[in-house]
Amino acid sequence: MVVSSSSPPAPIGLLQTPFTLAARKIPSNQVEQCHRAVTKFVVKGLHPFATVETPWFREMTKALNPRYTPPCRTVLSNTLIPAWYEVEKQNVITELANVSKVAITSDGWSSLAQDHYITVTAHYSSQGKLHQKVLRTKAVYRAQTGETVAVEIGEVLEEFGITHKVVVMTVDNASNMDVAAKKLDILKLGCFAHTLNLAAQNVYSIATVTRWAAKLRAVIVWMKRSSVAKIVLKEKQLLLKLPQHTMILDVKTRWNSLFLMVERFLEQYPALQAAVLDPRIRKPMERDRLDRITDEDFTKAEEFIKFMKVLYTSTLCVSSEKTTTCGQILPILMKLKAHFTVQEGDSSFVSNIKRKVFTDLSGCYQEEKNPTVPRRGDSDGPKF
Repeated sequence: MVVSSSSPPAPIGLLQTPFTLAARKIPSNQVEQCHRAVTKFVVKGLHPFATVETPWFREMTKALNPRYTPPCRTVLSNTLIPAWYEVEKQNVITELANVSKVAITSDGWSSLAQDHYITVTAHYSSQGKLHQKVLRTKAVYRAQTGETVAVEIGEVLEEFGITHKVVVMTVDNASNMDVAAKKLDILKLGCFAHTLNLAAQNVYSIATVTRWAAKLRAVIVWMKRSSVAKIVLKEKQLLLKLPQHTMILDVKTRWNSLFLMVERFLEQYPALQAAVLDPRIRKPMERDRLDRITDEDFTKAEEFIKFMKVLYTSTLCVSSEKTTTCGQILPILMKLKAHFTVQEGDSSFVSNIKRKVFTDLSGCYQEEKNPTVPRRGDSDGPKF
């Protein structure tokens, strides 16, 4: 377009180049707003602190706002995150000050680097809604005796001003947690999901189940390691119109993993049988002396799933994070008791599973083990 000499001059702002705009300082309130956004991005997304110093992150922020410079990782970790934490902490303390009764959960674990931590979470109701706040995750540098755990949990409760408001604590079945609850004078309620998992793990100690599961596991491990077997299995899945799922391998410490392994085995049994008969992998399997899966193994898998699925679904039912599940414990226990009662027509395989699984459950949540007695001056006992 040709502009005549008589045309009025363009506004000064429109003539400024991007370099002139970049030279302007960004207002301090906008800098704080951008810093908060970056901090939230790193914290909520669980990103490494070094993310803010990567070239591509800075390239992105430069494109969004050429005048903004993201903080370095040192400022992020030493200034911005602690400042945000203090604000959120004070908000939680203020909110808990208006709450009369609080329940807590606590658990300890080790990281991949074998560093030990303990977490305390508060649960309470406010305005008809259930709330939960992670109060603190602490690094642990001492042996986790019951006395030590009691001190660590007590410090967190004191810090947030709820020491005399806690009516019950839910923890796992470790003995040090029993001692900690007594030291803190708080009613302990064992984690029901953890109790169910321990009952499910009892099947590993049954000789017949161990031998049968080892047979399935050996084939599954071989199939997962062989690149040819993976191709053949996928071909059979397509041919038989089965879901193209990979086989699952159980890990004893992972909840319900044996159940999930057997469930996937049943789903893929036709494809698995067709695959092991394929000449491309039949001879290598024979050379490695792997036992073939038989119809008897399939029958045992069906029986196993039939009786263990109730335990699996019960675990899912009481593992909710946003609804209370304490009232479901006794009804579920009664249902499990009926389900795992040995019947006249049960096979020895099923009978052994039933007896072993319910051995621990039958003695859980008895009144003498979990007395509901008045605590901390509450004449009527804890109220939930």
